[in-house]
Amino acid sequence: MNGGGWLERATEASRAWVRDWRARLSQPRIRHIARTGVWAMRALRWRQAMRRSSKLARVATRRRMIAVLRVAFYVLPLAPLRKRALTRMPLVGTRPARGVVARARIIANPFSGTMIVPGVIEELREAVAWLCDHGLPTELCLTTRPGHAVELAREAVKARLDIVIAAGGDGTINDVIQALAGTTTALGVLPLGTANVWAHEMGIPRTATGAADVLLSGVRRRVDLGRAGSRYFLLMAGVGFDAEVARRVDASALKRLGVKLLEYLAVASFLSVTQRPARVLIRQDGRRRSTRSLMIIIGNTRLYGSALTFTGRAVADDGLLDVVVVGGGGLLHRASVLGRAVLRRRSLGPRVQYHRCRALRLEADAPLPVQVDGEVIGTLPLTFSVAPLALTVIVPPHAPSALFSRQPLAR
Repeated sequence: MNGGGWLERATEASRAWVRDWRARLSQPRIRHIARTGVWAMRALRWRQAMRRSSKLARVATRRRMIAVLRVAFYVLPLAPLRKRALTRMPLVGTRPARGVVARARIIANPFSGTMIVPGVIEELREAVAWLCDHGLPTELCLTTRPGHAVELAREAVKARLDIVIAAGGDGTINDVIQALAGTTTALGVLPLGTANVWAHEMGIPRTATGAADVLLSGVRRRVDLGRAGSRYFLLMAGVGFDAEVARRVDASALKRLGVKLLEYLAVASFLSVTQRPARVLIRQDGRRRSTRSLMIIIGNTRLYGSALTFTGRAVADDGLLDVVVVGGGGLLHRASVLGRAVLRRRSLGPRVQYHRCRALRLEADAPLPVQVDGEVIGTLPLTFSVAPLALTVIVPPHAPSALFSRQPLAR
């Protein structure tokens, strides 16, 4: 009897406990918490599904983006048309009057940037006539093949011309400085290329006539040149990510269609997700260190691609190179570095090293490509050094003073 009574009491107590908890769970606050938990679990499942779908979508979108851009390129066959137009164009009025000795030579790359626009060659002729009329007898020479600009600049130096004017983009400038380095012949610029980083940084007008006025009213300065092996550079050298972008763009047949900028943007977008950091050995000042790096920038000036600043403390005539080592990381790290470079922040983030030197050597296990002023020149290993005050440049009087530590040359 007593045992049966105990069991009944226990059963009743259990039922009372269940009724009590049911009453508690039926309260509005408890029901709200339960529903919130259920929706939180569903949200987690949805998040995982969305991540999987997003990953697949990103891969598909990248492939479609490259494909669409490449198809667009093929319906813009601009370079062949431009080449035919140039072969038919007589170079009339591109030299000083008979009996007048030229003091300056314009070296123009007819396949560079805005040279595709109708009327630019005519504007170039007008700039020649304007310079001749204002006391600077000038001749115009068009390049016809890779490396031709170097040959034309060497001829100008040998003829003791006062100025060699690069009409084109930063690649044309880079060709010209190979012959001007270490001489007194000054570099002038008519910015007719795609990016025109040097002209943008110096404040040189984009029009041929406006830039021609700088050649007469500007000031002359001596600036450093960087060297990557035996190749000089005025702006910067790059190893890794940006050099790989330049290599792929340069190797693409689409570059010949006159839309290099679009190809560059497509390739850069793709590699910004897929490029992996590489192990690089840095030898500097008798020391050596190994680092995993996505990209290394060796700058003589500050601006990069007309919109970014990686070497934001560089001075063009201080006898030093500014070196930026961007460490490896995920998409958030890469986006952060890019954002800081766009905003021209002094610091590019915790995984970015910044230092100055006169020379360094870079080695890598893999054959990492190297570019100078946007042109691919080879792969690591390579030694980088500075050639102090190796080049005379003509820049506007209002060129950024922070880029220079010395006074302009006396006229």
